Amino acid sequence: MTENTVAATQVDLYYATDPLCSFCWAFEPTLRKFRYQYGKYLAQDTIVMGGMIEKWATFGGDAGNGITRASDVAHHWQEIGRHTRMPIDGSIWSDTPIDSSFPSSQVFEIVRRDYPESANLILRKLREAVMLWNQNIAEEAVLRDILDEMDLDSQKIWDAADSLEGRALLNGDLQLTRALQATGFPTIVFVNAQNQGIKVVGAQPFEALVDALVRILPEGTNVTPDEVPPLATVMKEQPLLLSKEIEVLYGLTEKEVFAFVEQALGAGNFQAGTVLNERYYKWVD
Repeated sequence: MTENTVAATQVDLYYATDPLCSFCWAFEPTLRKFRYQYGKYLAQDTIVMGGMIEKWATFGGDAGNGITRASDVAHHWQEIGRHTRMPIDGSIWSDTPIDSSFPSSQVFEIVRRDYPESANLILRKLREAVMLWNQNIAEEAVLRDILDEMDLDSQKIWDAADSLEGRALLNGDLQLTRALQATGFPTIVFVNAQNQGIKVVGAQPFEALVDALVRILPEGTNVTPDEVPPLATVMKEQPLLLSKEIEVLYGLTEKEVFAFVEQALGAGNFQAGTVLNERYYKWVD
C-alpha cells in the first residue's frame, strides 16, 4: 500500500471536551474502545479544550439539564453516574462549588505541549479527581498533587499554566472549538482529506462513531476493527479502570470482570476496590 493510499484511508479526529464535562466522563469507555479498534484510520487524534465554565458567576447555568445554580450540578452529575455506571460523587457542587474549568484546562495545555506522551493521562487524572474523589480541580494544590503523582514538574507546569502562556494555548483551543461548531460536549468531528466533516454530538453509542467513520472515509473502504490490546497493555497506559470500562472494552458482563482481570493480570498485579458502589481495578507497578 502506497503512502498516498494510506493517507486516503485516514481522517482527522477532533474531540471537543472539558475536564468538568460529566457526559465526557460517561463517554470514556466508548471512546477508548473506538480509539483502540479504529485508531489506524486516524491520521490525527486531537483533544480540544472547550472552555465550558470560565467563571461560575458568568456561566449562566444549563437550563436544558435543569441547572440554574451550582447545587443543581450535584444531582445532575449523580444521575448521570447512576445511569451510565461511570460513578460520579458530585457533592462538591453543594459543598464547595468549582468556580472554573479553565485552570485544569490550562494545566492540560501545558502538559500536552511539554509532555505530549502524558496528555491523555493528565486529562483522565483530572476527571478521576473530580468525578470519583470529589476534588476541586480549580485549586492549585489539587492540580499540583495530580502532577506530582504523575512524576511531572508540578511547580513548572503550574507556573506556566497560570499565566498568559497557559491562557494563550487554551485560547487557541477555544478558537478551534468555535471553528468546529462544537457547542456542547463531548463532540467528535471527523474531517477527511477533502476537508469534509461529520460531527457526532453527545455521549453517543459506539456504533454511532463507527458509522460516522465509515461515512467520512472514501466510498468502498473496507473498514475493519483491530483487536483491543491485552488488559495489561491497557492498564499500563491507564492505571485505573472501572468495571464498566472493562466490560465495554472486552464485551463482558459485570459478573465476569473480576475473574477476567485476575486471569489477565495475575493476582499480585492489581488492586480491586469500590467507589460509589462500583468496582474499580488499579494496576500495581
